[in-house]
Amino acid sequence: MTSTRFYSGLIGGILGFIFTFYAVYYGTTDEIVFGESFLMGSSMIAMGLSTIAIISACMIRLKPRFSSWTLVISGLLIPFFISTYGFVPLVFLLISGIPGIRQNN
Repeated sequence: MTSTRFYSGLIGGILGFIFTFYAVYYGTTDEIVFGESFLMGSSMIAMGLSTIAIISACMIRLKPRFSSWTLVISGLLIPFFISTYGFVPLVFLLISGIPGIRQNN
């Protein structure tokens, strides 16, 4: 069970990075075409949240409750910062975080 949560958290964090880079690309293109960008600053926050998700996935065996809460919170915050690009990482991070919160340790 723990390895499933580890792998889904790791996949969610990596997908968060990939979609954040895509959002940075989209923000750069938007800035070139329209002269303004709203995604550049918030994409850096999403990149930090993806890093926190990867670290939490790696710590899932050491501190399962804390890591699970961190995965869920970072998964819920990523779509706020990179909009529709963050819903795929959200699904993977929720899949890895919710069972750890529900278990009785």
